[in-house]
Parts: sequence; structure tokens; C-alpha cells
Amino acid sequence: MRTQHPNILVFICHDLGRYLGCYGVPGVRTPHIDAFAASALQFENSFCVAPQCSPSRAALWTGRYPHANGVVGMAHTEYANDLKPDERHLAQVLAGNGYETRLFGVQHEASSPQRCGYQHAHPRASCAELADAFCGSLAQFRQPFFAQIGFFEPHRPFPRDTEPLDADAVAIPPFLPDIPVVREDLVEMEASIASVDKAFGRVLAALETADLADDTVVVFTADHGIPFPLSKMSLYDAGIEVPLLMRIPGLRASPAASAAETGLREEAGGRRFSEFVTHADFVPTVLEMLGIETPPNLHGRSYWSLLNGDEDKYEPSDCVFVEKTYHVYYDPMRAIRTDRWKLIANFEFSPRIETPPDFLNNGKGYPETSVALDVSSTGLNHPPFELFDLEQDPLEQNNLAEDPDYAGIRDDLARRLRAWMEETSDPLLDGPMVQATYINRMRAFKRI
Repeated sequence: MRTQHPNILVFICHDLGRYLGCYGVPGVRTPHIDAFAASALQFENSFCVAPQCSPSRAALWTGRYPHANGVVGMAHTEYANDLKPDERHLAQVLAGNGYETRLFGVQHEASSPQRCGYQHAHPRASCAELADAFCGSLAQFRQPFFAQIGFFEPHRPFPRDTEPLDADAVAIPPFLPDIPVVREDLVEMEASIASVDKAFGRVLAALETADLADDTVVVFTADHGIPFPLSKMSLYDAGIEVPLLMRIPGLRASPAASAAETGLREEAGGRRFSEFVTHADFVPTVLEMLGIETPPNLHGRSYWSLLNGDEDKYEPSDCVFVEKTYHVYYDPMRAIRTDRWKLIANFEFSPRIETPPDFLNNGKGYPETSVALDVSSTGLNHPPFELFDLEQDPLEQNNLAEDPDYAGIRDDLARRLRAWMEETSDPLLDGPMVQATYINRMRAFKRI
């Protein structure tokens, strides 16, 4: 890295999950992303902390859980959830430390780009158009710069500029049934992802052409899992697994440390990490990397020492905590996931499979998929607890919460989950939570 303060470029996709070749999905057309991963830092156990767009992104950019930063549901239209006034978005922090801040496309974590701290903003557009905008304005950037490229793709209805594959060529995730409507949707989603891949490749090429690649940290991630039943909007692994790929020019592991000692695997010039990391850990990691003071109220833990080879200073997490409060409706749940166990605490008797709000345009396959999954036999609504042995049951199909043989494990995890909620001042412990819709509409009602 040739500059003391590197540029930072973050790509974030809507609803992508880990549906990428570099994460083992066969047949998906992601050659540019896969090539990037081969020489980058790839996190095999990276998770969001919420399986909905706005809460997940708010945690990514603040380092604080949604129940604390205020974004407990969607930020757009009348959902109106927003970062609390004293919450600091990474763009704000970096702008205050000499960075030019630019947004291309979607920000879904606050009321406006200005609230986030972006000095320049290009509105939502197709991934190809955003690549055009970025590449066309790159020469005008002041360095150091921080830029977020927020691709709408592959959110439903799966916009694309790439021809779809045949239906029999797409990979069916193991938690979904192999039925025509699922294949039809996956064909469109894969083409949308292929469109993202082309745009991603063009932006990386522009950095090389501008001689900025050696001065720019590049990050690729997504907000949560793919938009299918039992994934997005759920706390099952398919809903919370996200990609995390990072290229930090000049970064090397400690020469004295072997791969066994650091927990890294060297593959095709890249490095692979198996440690648990979450979106909440991103901001403290960036701040430590840049030498910027980390606010004491952040919930995430920096993994910078893991990346730079100073592993003696890094204590891996043995679990991750995730949450959901609102998406289409009030559906509060919290979960703890370890390497073997997952406990989900459901606090309302809500439908187990939530459908998209724009159902008629965006999720017509949900009923057929739910029937094929035989949801009626496994419970139409959430039980109080769901306990899964991820070692024996990686698809989370056998709920052990009421099995007396597992009561000790369930209760121990529940105590740990409650301790986390108390430590982070989760208001759910004190009663039902409201989102901005209720506050705004009640205020208007009382004015009549």
C-alpha cells in the first residue's frame, strides 16, 4: 500500500447470500468475483446480524446492533426507521477524518445519503449504470476516498442485463425443494448475479487503469441471505450467511507465523479465515486499520489483528448473535449460533415463513414452495424456541427444543442469549417494541 490512508471501496449487494462460485455454488456465473476471492481475504463464517435489508446494513455501518442503533425495520417509505440522532455511520466518521465520501446506488440504512455522511451521491440505478457512473467519475475523486457501491441486484424482481441459463443448469440450495417455480426464480436470480459480476469486474479494471488498485482497500459483501423461504427474513443459517471478501494491498501475515498458528489457509494467493465474524465487526476493524479511535459503545469486535498476523492479540468469538424485530410485520426473535448449536427465541406467534410485502409482483412462488416444504406438518407458526444441532442437522429441520435430552443445552444457550440482550440494552426485554410507522401515525392521529 503506497499511501498511509488508503482509499476504501465497499460493494454491497441486496439479497445475495453466499450464492457465489467462490462459496461453493456450482454453475453460477461469477468469474470476476471468484477471481477476486482467489487472491483476497475470504471469510468462510461471515454473518449478518439481521436478515432484513435496513437493519443488517445499519449494523454493518455503525458497528452496533439494530435494537440499539434504531433501525429495527425497513428505512424506506412509511416504515421510516432511521438511525438514532447520535448514531455515527462509517461515512460520517471517515468524512471527519479527511476522507471524501461517495455513494453509488442503494443506501438502505438511513433516511438519506446525507444522514449517513455522504458528500456525493449517485441515485439508485442498475449495476451496469452504477459501474458507468463510478468509472466515469473516478478521475474526479479526491484521495483518500470512501465509496459505497450499493447494487440493488439480485433483489426481486431480479433485474439483469445478462441472458438467463436453462432451468436445469442452476444449483438448488439444499434447504429449498426442487420444483419448477424455484428453478424459474433461481434462473432469474442467477442472471441478476451474473450482471453484478460483470459490473464488479469493470470497476476493478477501472481502479487498475487509474493506478489506484495499490492504494485501495476493496470489500465485497451482501446484506443477508437469498430472497426465498427459510432464508431472507429468517434467522436460519441461509438467512444470515453472507460473503465477505477483502483485498487490503500490502497486507501480509506475520512471517514468523505458520498457517497452522494463524488459522489461515493459503489458497491461490489468497487467505481463508474460518473464525466467526459479523457485520457488526466491520466498523471497529476499519477504524483500527486506519488508526482512528474506536468509540467505546460499539458492539462489534475488531478482527484487524487477525488479518495483519498479530494473532496473539486476537481472541476468536465462539458464537454470533442475530436478531429480527420487524420486516413486513412485527416478528421479534433473537438467536445465538455457536459452531455446533443454534437457539432461536421467538417472542410472537407469527407465521414461520414470511412473504415479501410486494407479494403479487415479487414472491408468487412462496405458497408453492411452502407446500413443497410441507410447512403445515412442521408448524405454520413459530414455536417459543428452536434448537438445532448444526453438526447433525445443518439444514435446521429437526427442532430439539422440547426434547428433554437437550434441555440443558437449550437453557444454557438461552441464558447466554439473555445476557447478550441485557449487555446491549435490548428494549425487547422490557416489552413490545414499536417502529417508526407507529410513532408517526400515532402522532398524526393525535393531531386530529
